[in-house]
Amino acid sequence: MDTILSEERDYPLSLKEGWCQAIEAQPRTQPPTVSVRGLAAMSELERAVYEERRSVWHANLGPIVTPQMAAVHEDLDEIVGANRQDGDKVKPAAVIDTYPGLGKTTTAVSFGRAFHRRQIALYGPTTSAGHDRIPVVYIGLTSNTTMRTLNAMLCRFYAHPGSERGNALQLANRAADCVGSCGTRLVIVDDVHFLDMTRRDGREVANHFKWLSNQFPVTFLFVGVGLRQRGLLTEGLSSSDAAFAQTARRWTPLSLGPFEIATNEGRRTWRRLLLAIESMLVLANKHQGMVADDLAGYLYGRSTGHFASLMTFIIRGCRRAIRTGEERLTKELLDGVKNDQAAELARREIDAAMDQGLLSARVCASGSGAA
Repeated sequence: MDTILSEERDYPLSLKEGWCQAIEAQPRTQPPTVSVRGLAAMSELERAVYEERRSVWHANLGPIVTPQMAAVHEDLDEIVGANRQDGDKVKPAAVIDTYPGLGKTTTAVSFGRAFHRRQIALYGPTTSAGHDRIPVVYIGLTSNTTMRTLNAMLCRFYAHPGSERGNALQLANRAADCVGSCGTRLVIVDDVHFLDMTRRDGREVANHFKWLSNQFPVTFLFVGVGLRQRGLLTEGLSSSDAAFAQTARRWTPLSLGPFEIATNEGRRTWRRLLLAIESMLVLANKHQGMVADDLAGYLYGRSTGHFASLMTFIIRGCRRAIRTGEERLTKELLDGVKNDQAAELARREIDAAMDQGLLSARVCASGSGAA
C-alpha cells in the first residue's frame, strides 16, 4: 500500500513560525459521512485515508465558542482595546486564572489568533520600517523559569540570533527591540502557575514582569491555575504587606467556570454545546440526538461539566466507535472508555445525584428544577 500524507499540523505556538502557521491555517474540511455499506466497499488504501481524516478531524473538533469563552473574550477585548496609552504609561495586564480543564489556554490562544488577524488587516503584514508585523507573542513558562530563560524565550519566539547568549538584561533588551520592531501589541504568557513565589527565582520573574510591562508597549495576558492562591497577584508578600503589591493594581483577573445543569438555563447551554459537537461527528451510524439527547446526562457525569474532559472523552469515544465498527456513541460503548483522573474521581457524586433524581440534564418545559 502506498503511503499517505499526515493531516496533523505540528506547529509550535512558542515560535513565530509556528504561531503564524496556526494563524494562517485554513479550517479543516469535515470528512463526508459514509454508510456502513460504503465503508465495507472501500479498498484498503481508501479506508486508511478515510480513517486518517476522521481521526485527525475528531481530534481537532471546533472551534467551539462556549458562553464562558465568549464572556472572557469580551472582557479581553475591552482590556486590550482600552490599552492604547502612550509609551510613558504602563498598560494594565489581564489574567485568566481558573481551574484545570476549563479551556483557559484555548481561550487565550483563540483571542490571540483573532487579535493577530485584526491587527494585520488594519496595519498590514509589515511595519513602516519593513519588518514582519507580529502582533502577538505566545510563550509558556516551565518549572525552572528564571529571568534569563524568560527573556531567552521571548527572543527565541522572534528567532533572534542572540537568543542563546548574553545575560538577562542583554536578552531583555533584545526582546524589547523585537517587540518594537515587529509591532507586537499582545504577549500571552501561559502556565504562570509554574512560578513558585516561595523561591527567589519565582519572585524575581514575577517582579521582572513589572519591568517588562514598563519597557514593552504591549498588553500582557497571563494564563494559569490558582494564581491568587499561589501569591502571584500579591507578589508573594505576606497578608499584612499585600496592600503594597503593585501587581494587584495592574492585573485584572478573569475566570472560566464549568458547565452546570442545576438550572434550566444551564441545561439549555449544555444541550447547545452537545448539539454543536454532535453536528461535527463523522460516524456512519450517527443519528439526530445521539449526543445531545441520549447521552446528555451521561456525558455530564463523565466530564463533570469540564470542557476539556468532555472533549477528550468524546474524541476517545469516537476512536473506539470506529475501531469496533459500532460507528456510533452509546452508553455501553463509552463505559469502556477511560477519561482523565479528575473527571473519573468527581463523577461519583454527580452519578449518585442523577440516580436519585436530584439532578438531570434534561431541559424542562418550564421552571428550573430537575426533570
